[in-house]
Amino acid sequence: MTNIRNILQTLINNDIEFVIIGGVAAIALGSDYPTSDLDICYSRTTENLQRLSSVLLSLDAKLRNVPPDIPFTPDAPTLKSGLNFTFTTSLGALDILGEVGGIGFYNEVKKFSNEEIVFGLKCFVLNLDGLLLSKKFAGRKKDEPVIIELEAIKEMLQKKK
Repeated sequence: MTNIRNILQTLINNDIEFVIIGGVAAIALGSDYPTSDLDICYSRTTENLQRLSSVLLSLDAKLRNVPPDIPFTPDAPTLKSGLNFTFTTSLGALDILGEVGGIGFYNEVKKFSNEEIVFGLKCFVLNLDGLLLSKKFAGRKKDEPVIIELEAIKEMLQKKK
């Protein structure tokens, strides 16, 4: 089971620049659909990559769904040469995206985010418009019910205005 709060706390404690996306963002915005991992979009500055690498190493991050005999170290140069990674860590599943489909890289994603309290922690979270953009762009069958729910939440919020 993924300890999302502890992963978030570790990211915050290490000054990682990130925006929560995916299922945790949907839950933070009112979705009832469960998630088993934490998805973030991360800044790709050299400094942030170095800090993120240290966090991943401290969490014993391993690539998910990759044979264990394939060598991989989540150091800063490796993160810089890649973009999106799915990890299993000592605290659970963590997916880090350098780019979010339908939106772009961290700076664009951050424009679609708001500061929210998630598991008692202040974090940037992809807003409803951004989440809908990214989920529609992904075009995955599993996202269809979440999209319907998020559109209903958006409609309810607009009626309250």
